[in-house]
Amino acid sequence: MSDPSAPGLSPRPPLALGCGASALALAVLLLFGTCTIQYLESGANSGKVTLLPYEEYEVGAFEYQPARHFFLVRLDRETFIALSDLDAANRAALGRRCRVAPIAASDPDLPALLERYRDRMNPALAGSTLLLREDCFGAVYDASGLRLDRDGRNLDRHPVALDGEGRVVVDVSRRSCSERSGSELFVPVPCRE
Repeated sequence: MSDPSAPGLSPRPPLALGCGASALALAVLLLFGTCTIQYLESGANSGKVTLLPYEEYEVGAFEYQPARHFFLVRLDRETFIALSDLDAANRAALGRRCRVAPIAASDPDLPALLERYRDRMNPALAGSTLLLREDCFGAVYDASGLRLDRDGRNLDRHPVALDGEGRVVVDVSRRSCSERSGSELFVPVPCRE
């Protein structure tokens, strides 16, 4: 065992090493705190997706946002809707899931589908040729998310708002759910996970 009174040996680490380690730990903690505050204030944790200013979307615009799995639709001058691309049947499915996708204008089945479902489409979309379909269960929807092939759950909607700069903001952390029931097109129902 060494003698602590021997020259050149110290019974504890130098004071500068302890102070330096403390200062470094404090700097790391401050950096972490600053980054956390910036993250929380950015809205990144809110589930809100900020898009272009509303003027950039023409009436009838239909745009897919693949990173957050929704379609943005501008129905008229004042109405935007955001449709989930996962319908109720696929949301509940434990196995393979199919996402809703637009039927291509070049699809040979489109004219027959438009003719078959024309009377079941949302009246606000008169003349629209845009239909959505999912291939696991064969459900067909119009551009407002209304179920066409039978009565049942419509596509879930996410709230849409405009921020202070006029940009379209979609809150993908929340959904509103509805179903088609006879002549009632959008009957509110509880959302299922």
